[in-house]
Amino acid sequence: MNSRRIGVTFLLQMLCSFLLIFGITVYYMSNPAGRNLGIVENLIVSQSVNVLPLAFMLLIGRRKFRDEKVFRDILGFRRIKISTALMTVLYTFLLMPLTTLANAISMIFVDNTVANLSGDILNVPFVVMFTIMAVFGPFCEEVVFRGAFFRGFRKTGNIFGAIVISGILFALMHMNLNQAAYALLLGTMMALLAEAAGSTWAPFIVHFIFNGQSVCLLFLEDKLVPELMEEELESFGGSELMFAIAVYLLLAVVCTSIAFCVVTWIASNEGKQNFLRTIWASRKNRGGRLWSVCLAIGVALALVYIGIETAAQILM
Repeated sequence: MNSRRIGVTFLLQMLCSFLLIFGITVYYMSNPAGRNLGIVENLIVSQSVNVLPLAFMLLIGRRKFRDEKVFRDILGFRRIKISTALMTVLYTFLLMPLTTLANAISMIFVDNTVANLSGDILNVPFVVMFTIMAVFGPFCEEVVFRGAFFRGFRKTGNIFGAIVISGILFALMHMNLNQAAYALLLGTMMALLAEAAGSTWAPFIVHFIFNGQSVCLLFLEDKLVPELMEEELESFGGSELMFAIAVYLLLAVVCTSIAFCVVTWIASNEGKQNFLRTIWASRKNRGGRLWSVCLAIGVALALVYIGIETAAQILM
């Protein structure tokens, strides 16, 4: 994958997403008594929209990739050390205050997307929901964003730019402000980890833990204190939200600083010295263009959709 092919792939993702939204809307308007698309089907279709454009681009470029192994060389799923995997778990928990802070700040303007879907999620058996949200979803997204996209952008030599842009695209893919806010930070930090570990398996571990613990906590809370979830959805806001932001701001500063130390250790453990300095210096590398016309159009479409969706929530 190169920057031009990534741009086409991302644009196809956006166009497929809009086509899917339009199709579902038309179906419900013309057949209001029809069965709604369930959460399981919704998640599977959403991930298909992410993966199929990439699969198409890889398929039409099969001659170009004939000397490479797709899973290892193009998508970056290389073996990592056990010690790296264990430190990746620590890295994951250190990132949680940062993502929670971004989530809380976004809730000043819009609703919590996952919380609003909690009723639909809890209607599905735990094993099914855990498999889809913690394994299937993260794997598909890592294949695309830390696999093909990050590694493709990295070929320009601008590692810093590759980390940032892959994080931006990961955020925009979620198509709503709430998830985009924390996905931007998480996607950037997972791309940094992918560079440190030299493998897409490392960010997959992060993604698996993040989504897995969310599903587990949701089902556990519903099992033990079901009334608490309803109270949280109705009353959390105002002073409680500002207090949470203040607390998580402090935690995020401390924990994220430690996370940078951990990811530097991971890089050293995988044989990469002067890791952060090398990434920062790569900003000046002009070996290739990160942006393309198709990528700019795809980003613009995503921003417009998120802006409209956010405005609609604020005005409601």
